[in-house]
Amino acid sequence: MKGHRRRPRLRLSATRIAQFAAGDRPPIGEVTVLPSLRGKGGEGVAQRQAIGRTTPPSRKRLSPPPGRRATLRDIAGALGLSVAAVSRALNGHPDVSPTTRRRVLEVARQLNYRPNAAAKTLVTHRSRLIGVYFLGQERARFSHPFASEVVDGLLEGLATAGYDLLVFGDGLYDGGAPSFMDLAAHRQIDGAVFLGLRTDDPRWGELARLPFPLVTIDVPVEGERAVSVGCDHIEGARLMARHLAALGHRRIAMINGHRWAPVSWERLTGFTAGLRQVGLEWEEACLVEGDFTEASGYQGAVELLRRRPRPTAIFAASDLMALGVLRAAREMGIAVPEELSVGGYDDISDAARASPPLTTVHQPRRQLGVAAAQSVVGLIERGHDGIPSRVLLRPELVVRASTGPAPSSSP
Repeated sequence: MKGHRRRPRLRLSATRIAQFAAGDRPPIGEVTVLPSLRGKGGEGVAQRQAIGRTTPPSRKRLSPPPGRRATLRDIAGALGLSVAAVSRALNGHPDVSPTTRRRVLEVARQLNYRPNAAAKTLVTHRSRLIGVYFLGQERARFSHPFASEVVDGLLEGLATAGYDLLVFGDGLYDGGAPSFMDLAAHRQIDGAVFLGLRTDDPRWGELARLPFPLVTIDVPVEGERAVSVGCDHIEGARLMARHLAALGHRRIAMINGHRWAPVSWERLTGFTAGLRQVGLEWEEACLVEGDFTEASGYQGAVELLRRRPRPTAIFAASDLMALGVLRAAREMGIAVPEELSVGGYDDISDAARASPPLTTVHQPRRQLGVAAAQSVVGLIERGHDGIPSRVLLRPELVVRASTGPAPSSSP
């Protein structure tokens, strides 16, 4: 009919149509700005079409919904905003005004809102899970005095960055240790930290093929997405060598760790270099190989202390082995430190409680874990940009009662 003005139709975006089709009704008071109503030059015209009626947000203090977790839709309904707007506010998008963001955060706090980790993974393609491969500790596991503090540091560093830790361990599976790739396939992890890795591990070649960034503790590795974190073991062993030499010892023996641990080579290198720096010659006959356990330290000490001439000082490349040396000396009637000085490495808690208290090289184990966490998160979020391929922490000599002046005579 002439003169009759046709009523304008409400037009919806494809996204909104899909939401309606899925049964996702927009909350009351949501406003949709139609692109066709924007002014020339892109300024934007204050013409809006409201879906439903506008309800001002309540000023009353809100409570979490009974019997379930709060959702984005709960926040949106309380504020009269769209779910998308709430999501953008919570995720810090710059197109959300500071006032709106504050309102959203306050309502989220009142409702005790917690993001859904699974949903966030689908959006960001990140699980925020770090796999920690805890290797070679089938019996001790987390009770191991060195590893437990490193893992504590890992937990601290990952929690600070908003990541969780997932532990994989050898000795927990039937049919032998599974491959690193098989372990990772069970969970969608963003990165990995390896603790206790040996160079003779048949899975060593897998490291370069892993589809995520990785960090190793005390094992140097190469790769675009790999970082090694450790202590400067060459310097630490050098400190112990110079300490024993300064006490007048000339017949100094060493019980080293197994040959498949890079730290064994580093500690031997530092110890012999420290002796040469003070004019002492190193003899291979003064070296016994252990495996970082107390039992191997005990066996190595018995072998060394039966020799003639007997060493006046023994450096063990781990505190556990040094505790074994103290036990052997006690059983053989050799007084420490009057007849034999004993030095260890690691500064585990039992070192200070030993009889006598053990002189040792302190490793900042908790800081090692924190540094490993920071490195793997940095690789995930920034790549290798600004991330060093190797991180070395400084050791410290801790002098206690197990070392003393060399005896004037010895068998």
